[in-house]
Amino acid sequence: MKDTVKIVCKYVLSGISLGCTSFVIMCLSFFIGGGEEMLEEICRDFARQSVGAMIVGIACGGTAVIYQFRRPSVMVKVIIHFCVGMGVFYPVALYLGWIPFCPDRVIMTVLQFLFSCIIFTIIWFCFYLFNRNEAKRINQRLRELGQDGAGSKS
Repeated sequence: MKDTVKIVCKYVLSGISLGCTSFVIMCLSFFIGGGEEMLEEICRDFARQSVGAMIVGIACGGTAVIYQFRRPSVMVKVIIHFCVGMGVFYPVALYLGWIPFCPDRVIMTVLQFLFSCIIFTIIWFCFYLFNRNEAKRINQRLRELGQDGAGSKS
């Protein structure tokens, strides 16, 4: 139980870190790209914008802890992670004005949601590839250590 709490805390804190880092990168891109009016809007409401970024970070990065458990299946884990991440991101993004809501332009709102889903999927896939390569590297190193240990016992 104690180890589970440590793992969950680690993922929640890394989620907050991910949210804050993404927020800073977004603000820097506005600054560099000439989006001063968007940056001014963020600065006027900095506390809520920052907390929103942390909440989204926890929802997207923190819920990745589900991959540490044996059950449920990988597909169910992916679905849970996606639904929690998008289920928090989209309402927060609408509330804080990251994504404009157009009630009279439903198609635009749906396209924005689909674009958000695509971005989430790309980010998830990048983390998946990174972790898969890490696992391969670690397994290769364990095989090498196993061969070295077997050879030295002869």
